Amino acid sequence: MKLSAMLQTVRNAICPAVLAAAAVSCLASCSGEPTPDVPMERSRVLIRLFSSLDRDDYSETLKDIETYRNLDQTNLFLSDFEHLVRANNVIAEARVKLDAGDYAGAVADFDAYIQRYGDVSEPINQAKAKADLLLRAQTLNEKLLAAEFSEDLRTAANDLDEFAKANPKLFPKLKSYAAAKVKEADALAAVERQDACIAMFQDAVEARRAGRSAEADALTALIEMNADPAQIAEFAAWLEHRNAQQSPTAL
Repeated sequence: MKLSAMLQTVRNAICPAVLAAAAVSCLASCSGEPTPDVPMERSRVLIRLFSSLDRDDYSETLKDIETYRNLDQTNLFLSDFEHLVRANNVIAEARVKLDAGDYAGAVADFDAYIQRYGDVSEPINQAKAKADLLLRAQTLNEKLLAAEFSEDLRTAANDLDEFAKANPKLFPKLKSYAAAKVKEADALAAVERQDACIAMFQDAVEARRAGRSAEADALTALIEMNADPAQIAEFAAWLEHRNAQQSPTAL
């Protein structure tokens, strides 16, 4: 049952009884007999309860329900009503954390609630499922942003892309974001290859100078396999210039 429907049920069930009790109390007071405190107190608590509920102040509503229960322990509607208000309260508190980007905090709230109350209602399940997905997306993105090397970046981007494919309605722009990160990984890989080739070229030159021909030949082969034509041409030009300045050292 939705909270609004439950609220109307509680109003219908509780209000007539409270009003009747208040009327009896008023008549007793007018007749000079001692005035019972409980009926009037129940009226005041009930007014506060509905007021806090109308403000969506669920934590205050729960306090008012507990106060009212102490005054009317035979009421049959309070338990179900309290259960629904409590569910709305944890959803409202989790929403505040979700809006602030604290997805882990929101998930923790739902987990603690379910562990304590065992709620498997549809509103709780739906809200928790969304919080779980937001936390998963956040975790995947943090992994992506923390990647320093192209291989790690590509793996994280692919994981995010698979997640985006599985949740297109909730994250409509995530797939394009993941695709952009895959391209970023490709660009980073090219830079890494260039840096590696520069390092191998320097090592090859030193190996050739030191007479380690086998090592120099192996490094040269690796350079030819990994360097792009422009980089190879750059290396060749550098060697030609160097050979013109110093004694011959062929790579």
